[in-house]
Amino acid sequence: MRELTVETRVAIEQLISELLWRLDHGKADTTWELYTQDAVSTGPLGNMDGQDAIKAWGQRRAKITGVVGRHIIGGIRLAWVGEELHGWTQYMTFRDSSENPLMPASVGEFREVYRQVDGDWKIARREIAPIFGGLNAAAHAKRLAESTAE
Repeated sequence: MRELTVETRVAIEQLISELLWRLDHGKADTTWELYTQDAVSTGPLGNMDGQDAIKAWGQRRAKITGVVGRHIIGGIRLAWVGEELHGWTQYMTFRDSSENPLMPASVGEFREVYRQVDGDWKIARREIAPIFGGLNAAAHAKRLAESTAE
């Protein structure tokens, strides 16, 4: 079994934190930089195949300035599965557009695969899996899609 080093753990935790910070602070248009060229992302926001699709989504999302959201994460589990580094991160998402913004809009986990590119860790695959609040997540995704329709 391949060893998970402290340096790798810190790098992955920083990658996850950076992604969520950018999403929560109006910089969704830069999140594509944290993914591999062939990355795949699935979940309530739809399926995105490739860095270009993630970039296009982020550009549309960054234009929406009237929604405040915050992601709270914890319980990050990392493990080598063969030659791939997999991660499971528990999350809660809060949004001011929710019926009760003090209650999580969604609670679930991010299921990810990471790959090194030119010495930097990137997200190669990401699945957003709501465990609680899936209907809220779907409604939010629908509102985003409607407000970013071109």
